[in-house]
Amino acid sequence: MLTRRALDEVSRRGALSGREAVSRKCDARGALAFIGAASGARGGDTPERSYSSSGASAADEVGAGDGAGEGGIRYPRRGSDQGYSVPSSRYSSIRLRNTLFNRTRGSLGWDLKATNNDSVCDARYLSTCDYTSHCVEKNTREGGKLLGSIPRYVKIVEVGPRDGLQNEKEIVPTKVKVGLIKMLVSSGLPVVEATSFVSPKWVPQLGDAKDVMEAIRNVEGARFPVLTPNLKGFEAAVAAGAKEVAIFASASESFSKSNINCSIEESLKRYHDVSLAAEKASVPIRGYISCVVGCPVEGKVPPTKVAYVAEKLYDMGCSEISLGDTIGVGTPGTVVPMLEAVMNVVPVDKLAVHFHDTYGQALSNILASLQMGIATVDSSVAGLGGCPYAKGATGNVATEDVVYMLNGLGVKTNVDLGKVMLAGDFICKHLERPSHSKTATALSTSTAHVSKL
Repeated sequence: MLTRRALDEVSRRGALSGREAVSRKCDARGALAFIGAASGARGGDTPERSYSSSGASAADEVGAGDGAGEGGIRYPRRGSDQGYSVPSSRYSSIRLRNTLFNRTRGSLGWDLKATNNDSVCDARYLSTCDYTSHCVEKNTREGGKLLGSIPRYVKIVEVGPRDGLQNEKEIVPTKVKVGLIKMLVSSGLPVVEATSFVSPKWVPQLGDAKDVMEAIRNVEGARFPVLTPNLKGFEAAVAAGAKEVAIFASASESFSKSNINCSIEESLKRYHDVSLAAEKASVPIRGYISCVVGCPVEGKVPPTKVAYVAEKLYDMGCSEISLGDTIGVGTPGTVVPMLEAVMNVVPVDKLAVHFHDTYGQALSNILASLQMGIATVDSSVAGLGGCPYAKGATGNVATEDVVYMLNGLGVKTNVDLGKVMLAGDFICKHLERPSHSKTATALSTSTAHVSKL
């Protein structure tokens, strides 16, 4: 329940524009007190929402009219210039209603006003609420209001060998890649993304995908999904022995065209073909969505667009959907409403988060995600990776840092931090650069053994 001090702060702050509903286990009296403390907030009032800085009209956000995709696949079209915007009301956050929001400036520098369809969250209320989905309540750890909803076990998906190395200009020998993968598996990581079956013309670093898969064919103890951008890549991956694949979509039209050379709708049709082939071959598919918070070209990405793509991937049969903050601009204040929108159309236990640490926000975003019931986190050993669209980007969140934080929270991962650090040291020595993991850097100079911390 909100304290009197918090209520006084609400009254002092003012500028509360309305309320939205909360469908979670909050203290009813606290919620009523919070609502009553805001001047001018009446029982049935619902604030009009708009994004004031982009210059986009309401028609650009919602639009009108439907369209059907080819081959009997129906994708809603809503009159947007991008051709795929959806009715925001379908993906709006149920859990955020009855919570009062401030007009504020978003973390990406845009002036935001909470709208009835795209939630803009004031992250200050997070600690009073339980976001955990009913389907994972039995697996959450005990604790106070802030940490009580965190899962007891978190699965870490290691993406270093693929996402981490793909941007390296100097070709890493296959032997080194295989050695890195084996060291990561020995640390207890349950999933290690091994490589990508994409054209070597586009990603020369991963041109040895077939050789890597052959070298790890008999390695046990982990799953080795591989990225497949199209049906041709899927067929090549399966022929090379891949037992699990991943596909890559975007919530940003501009990023989709620059990254995979097609529109969002075209990519969804392409992946539909992959999903049919995967179902026939009994191969699980993991779906990635990039730019879930911000795009280097378009700026802010509405949560409704992320939810739209996520639902399409889920309907295709993706067993897990990883939500990626590609340029690392997200904060809990922008990540929470995005997750809320997606969780309305995809079960929380089918979701993963993938954060880049460009602005040093990755761990805080992961913590906020855990509070909402997310139990799968992507990370990269030694913080390998980067983003060519963000100057000074430091790449993916480091696996060592994630494991260290989860250990401190009492969350089980079955990952040996010391062995992950050895793997990070191994690849960093080959790349002739220091680790981007703050944990690895600190512990490398510490007199205490990692097991004592």
